Amino acid sequence: MKIAVCVKYVPVIARIKFDYEQKTIVRDGVPSEVNPFDLLALVRAVELKRGPQDQVVVISMGPPQAREGLLECLALGADRGVLLTDRALAGSDTLATARALSLVLRREEPDLILCGRNSADAETGQVGPGIAELMAMPHVAPVRRLDWDIDGKKIRAERVIDQGYQVIECPLPAVVCVTEGIAPELFSNREQMEEAQGKPLEELGCAELSSDLSQFGEQGSPTWVQDIRMLEPDRLGITIEGGDPQEAAQQIAQGLRERLSHLASQEGTGGPAPSSERFPASVDRSIWVVAESFQGGLLQVTMEMLGKARALTSVTKSQVAAVLIGGQGQDSTGAAAQQLSDFGADKVLTLDNTRLGPTYGRAVSGTLAAAISQARPYAVLFAATADGRDLASRIAVRLELGLTGDAIDLEIDDEGRLVQLKPALGGNVVAPILSKTLPNLVTIRPGLLTPITPEPGAPVNLETIESSPAQSGSSGADIDVIEEHYQEDIGATALAQAPVVLGVGMGIGGLEGLAEAQKMAGSIGAVLGTTRDVTHEGWLPHQIQIGISGRSIAPRVYLAVGIRGAFNHTVGVQRAGVILAINSNRRATIFRSADYGIVGDWREYLPPLVEALKPVLAEAFGSAAD
Repeated sequence: MKIAVCVKYVPVIARIKFDYEQKTIVRDGVPSEVNPFDLLALVRAVELKRGPQDQVVVISMGPPQAREGLLECLALGADRGVLLTDRALAGSDTLATARALSLVLRREEPDLILCGRNSADAETGQVGPGIAELMAMPHVAPVRRLDWDIDGKKIRAERVIDQGYQVIECPLPAVVCVTEGIAPELFSNREQMEEAQGKPLEELGCAELSSDLSQFGEQGSPTWVQDIRMLEPDRLGITIEGGDPQEAAQQIAQGLRERLSHLASQEGTGGPAPSSERFPASVDRSIWVVAESFQGGLLQVTMEMLGKARALTSVTKSQVAAVLIGGQGQDSTGAAAQQLSDFGADKVLTLDNTRLGPTYGRAVSGTLAAAISQARPYAVLFAATADGRDLASRIAVRLELGLTGDAIDLEIDDEGRLVQLKPALGGNVVAPILSKTLPNLVTIRPGLLTPITPEPGAPVNLETIESSPAQSGSSGADIDVIEEHYQEDIGATALAQAPVVLGVGMGIGGLEGLAEAQKMAGSIGAVLGTTRDVTHEGWLPHQIQIGISGRSIAPRVYLAVGIRGAFNHTVGVQRAGVILAINSNRRATIFRSADYGIVGDWREYLPPLVEALKPVLAEAFGSAAD
């Protein structure tokens, strides 16, 4: 069996500095490393080898110094390395990157291709599914467990979703994008690095892959980045050390009340956007929203995307169409279609995937791609969820369209172009991305946009997207969902939408402390979030991990308890309205990322703080703190 692992050599994000006066990124002296998720993929690939007949080849695309990253991979057990390096690759977006890597992979003819779930610098997860689409392979992402059968003909994987996980079987060849839990974190030693120097490491240029150099780099990329926008930290940094816990609690509560009032005055009412004028008959420059649902109910992110689509139509003067994918039971479809119409959809397009397979499979993506190609809308919005990312990535590659992943907002500029705002480099930078192609494709992070005020009883206009395996244009092997394991209380969906989040770190001490913190979180209507170390201990599920290797959230209030404040965590709460912190270590870096902090034992200071916060949160969010 041959396993190919695609890795990216990225800057160490925590070491990058930002010059906010000059609005520049300071990269001098910043070391680089193999993207952490890609390194986990490499470790698992080596673990999957069963004998000398099996081979692991590691492939990277980047500047000459990326050779150092490949040597690290060879030291950890890869048998051979390939570096694609060429000035013609400069400016590559995710489509151009997937295209270049797929050309290298075709030379290798691997049985299995592994990638990390996303890159730490750009935080995109589009390259893996893009490679799969270009190579007509099935793919599974994000995966925390992976094995292959004794005959080497199929794999079995656990795919992580917000509500739990799925067990999937998939024939080979296939692409798998891995996440934390797939393998242990390993680092090479000096002896291993010396041994790696003797292993084969090939360098390739673009001309060795194709005579058509226009498909590489900036020329082959359908998206481009305008001047980046720097997000300068604006936290108050007020810290109370020691003293009476009741007095400290009252000071923090009063500070929170004032800060929330200030933020509300800057943002207006902060409530739902009023319904905008509708243009149901105007199909020119229409905006499509791909609905997300779970067990028959629409997820909140769907209404958020519809709200943004309605706001955009004040410029485009066009209709909003919602795409509803799922089994077409009359009652459930009718209720969902009515809800979609109430929240802004002028038309509901239904796609029955009963015979096609899962939303993120090849057949559904091919069917929806055909419908998009025929209708040519102005934009198609997907949710930045496991399903939405995979579906959007495959469609973008199939139609050779630009795709912006994990956008936090959308604008239309004076030239009528859709500006897609995407965070990068841990959230300190927002990149305004534009597309050279139409329709614009974008995935939207849940919990950041505002739905419109619904119009109960709005007219429902239903149309059907014809669906059959033959019409999908994606014949051949696909994934098979064997088991589905859902947990109602896992908290990931609630975390994305919560106005108040209580984050717990290793400083809570253990499961007993966790139980206390959970009880107090419930008393103020707060949803629980956590850090990477806590999930590694198994105290809480990975789905509610916040940070670079978890999720980004934007609650109105974030209360960090026993969290030291490593950069890898705090980047996930940069868009929080107000950050409060309790930590017994006065040097904890969390205080630099907080508006108000208390230095002290959380068991002593958190109970009175929770009591002091109750009336403030009830005043700001109503029943959230009841």
